[in-house]
Amino acid sequence: MVNEKREAKGKNDHVWDYLTYYFGLPHSPNFAVLLSGPWGVGKTFLVKRFLAKHFEGQKDRYIYVSLYGLSTLEEIDDALLQAMFPTATGKVATVAQRVAKSALKYFNVDASGFDLKDFLNKLDAKVYVFDDLERFEGTINKALGYINQFVEHGGAKVILIANEREISVDKDYSRRREKLIGQTLHVQSSFDEAFAHFISEVDESRNFVKSCAADVATIYDQSGLNNLRILQQTIWDFERFHKSISVKHRQNNDAMATVMRLLFALSFELKAGRIGEQDLLKDRGIGAAIGRMLDKKEQGPKPPMRVAEARYPIVDIDDNVFSNELLVDFLIRGIVDADAINEQLRVSRFFVSVADEPAWRTVWYYFERTEEQFDSALAKMEEQYAAREFTIDGEILHVLGLRLLLADRGAINKSRREVFEDGKQYIDDLFQAKRLQIDPPGTFSETRFDGYSGLGIYENQTAEYKALFKYLNAARQKAFEETYVAKALDVLDALKRDVQQFYRHLCYSAHGDGEYAGIPVLAKIDPDAFLDTLLSLHPSEQHVALMALKARFERGRLDRELPDERPWLEKVRDGLLARARSMKPMSRYRLENQVARYIKPVLEEEDVDAKLIDTTPISK
Repeated sequence: MVNEKREAKGKNDHVWDYLTYYFGLPHSPNFAVLLSGPWGVGKTFLVKRFLAKHFEGQKDRYIYVSLYGLSTLEEIDDALLQAMFPTATGKVATVAQRVAKSALKYFNVDASGFDLKDFLNKLDAKVYVFDDLERFEGTINKALGYINQFVEHGGAKVILIANEREISVDKDYSRRREKLIGQTLHVQSSFDEAFAHFISEVDESRNFVKSCAADVATIYDQSGLNNLRILQQTIWDFERFHKSISVKHRQNNDAMATVMRLLFALSFELKAGRIGEQDLLKDRGIGAAIGRMLDKKEQGPKPPMRVAEARYPIVDIDDNVFSNELLVDFLIRGIVDADAINEQLRVSRFFVSVADEPAWRTVWYYFERTEEQFDSALAKMEEQYAAREFTIDGEILHVLGLRLLLADRGAINKSRREVFEDGKQYIDDLFQAKRLQIDPPGTFSETRFDGYSGLGIYENQTAEYKALFKYLNAARQKAFEETYVAKALDVLDALKRDVQQFYRHLCYSAHGDGEYAGIPVLAKIDPDAFLDTLLSLHPSEQHVALMALKARFERGRLDRELPDERPWLEKVRDGLLARARSMKPMSRYRLENQVARYIKPVLEEEDVDAKLIDTTPISK
């Protein structure tokens, strides 16, 4: 046993001093000591640190058991015996636990038949720690009675760890508590000692986090959580994030300090349940902040992100060094995307050169750019706009939102109405020149309504912006539809050359095929041209082609996803049956049978998903 003096005074010296006194008693104290405090305050951490110091190199002198999730005294038996024989394996463990457990069972039945004190004296352990008392799922009063046997009959020294505020107090509990617990010690959150221990457990980020100790301490104190577990978890999370950052980016101390402050503050808020995913996505960032400044109607209680903003004066909660989506992925979903993290750092204010960034980004960052930089970038952005150089949908939306903002601020000589009409004309011009991005239906949502390239889009909640977004979406959809004829020719060509390719074009599969599976390209193929090609194939290939049609339309997809192809399919059916009538008997029979098997069912079936919804009124 060693002298367990602390290296520095702390908030829990009274706990350390009393446990030193308690453990040093030369006789059985006949009472237990309770360490109480809120969840995460560091009770377990403190006790384990004390035990490690007091019994340095003598782990067998104490036994630690958590009651978390246990619900019966038998389960406590099992946990206790597992702690008694942690290194025993195989038959040795089985025999040792069976013998000891039999003794404990016998004692529980008849105390006169078993000398618990003698049994415990034969073990090396002299101290028993029962953690998470309030999380015992059985009757806590029975657990106290069980533990009392170690104190009253075993003469052992016992520590209980609990958040006593979570224990339902009744007369029986009070009576048992008074009999068992001789001293209650209240544990306080002690940052310095815990922080030093936590950073010793991390690797690559240790020196950096240690250098930020003052900021971490301030943010932790401002959080008001007094929860060391949340601090520990946040340090571990930051270690993962920090490892993904390139060496070049890590060398920028200002950037790394900003990243650390932002991640720690948001992590504390999320882990405490004060903010959620939607708060991060909708109410964080420069764009959201500007929107609030322009909104004169904000009344009532502050939104959670604004409360967080006020809670941490040393943190810019709205800092745009990372996008909200990246923060949600990391802080909520646990995703560490190194490529995205480093790319967003690369284009952040810490690393980008104004000379290298696109003009519209410089205008977006007007609050961080000089007047000369802004004026030059604005002039260039307007030139590019006039020349219709913005063709990426996300950049188009950014410029449209910026121009609405600039019109409001008087930075361009246009009214909002003029900017709105100019925006529609811009989209029309790109459409006419066939320069709009062309993607399959449904993928336009990949460009967020309110953000692109890690930046929120200004004015995204205004009626004008929403109308322009809808207008661009409709134009892109129309541009895509104009490609249907070319795609239809591609399908018909595949039917001629490779019927398996025809199948893969039209139908979804587990192999990622189905390029045209959700696009009504067949409606653009002349039914007679399709029939001519189909009937020119070998019968086995005709069979595969008709199977492809069934696979494409079955389970209600014809009317649910491809209703424009219903008239085409009906004409194909009628044309096949008409041509079959002029064929020889067996060919006619084969073709009519295939129509009945592959085309007729999909034309007659109902939408399977719709059938699953029972709309029959409930009889009263």
